[in-house]
Amino acid sequence: MTETPPTFTTAIQTTQWPKTLGIISIVFGAFGAMAGFCGVIGSAALGPISEAMAKFMPANKGGPSPADTFEALQKMQGWMIANSVLTTLVAILLIVGGAKLIKRQVQCRMMLLSWAALKILLAVIGSVLGYFSLQDQMAAIEKSGASTPAMSQSATKLMGLFSMGFGFLWAIAGAVFIIIWFKREKIRGEVSSWM
Repeated sequence: MTETPPTFTTAIQTTQWPKTLGIISIVFGAFGAMAGFCGVIGSAALGPISEAMAKFMPANKGGPSPADTFEALQKMQGWMIANSVLTTLVAILLIVGGAKLIKRQVQCRMMLLSWAALKILLAVIGSVLGYFSLQDQMAAIEKSGASTPAMSQSATKLMGLFSMGFGFLWAIAGAVFIIIWFKREKIRGEVSSWM
């Protein structure tokens, strides 16, 4: 009687984080690309929309005219379009990096780290643009000779700065996470073992 030797199948245990993080990256990248695309459309249409709105909006008694406020926004139109185009491109980089992560391709690490660096840079640019836009809008209010109390102007400016600060932190949160995640020794070792 012959015995067959026992066979052992070794199950290679794979981690789940690449699939999870890849899907999250693709979803956030898709939202970022849509937001960037909408930003391009909205910024490009700012002129005609602001002219139409200025005609239909009544002038504030003792306040800034809608035309002055829209004029302040139009000064930033070119920068807003450029920022939205770059946002779309960076979001596409996140989508591609997420897809490569799901497939466990080693290039995903550099793509996602590049995305993180570019995302932080765009957040800084967006915050600077937001600050200058806020300054122009506040100047439009002052130019109009509006009789708004100084406290109201200060509160408006403070709220604008707070919103920009919170928006900046929110914009870089994912990028900071990606940088920290892919700098971990365990993760770098696993990613380098991929094809």
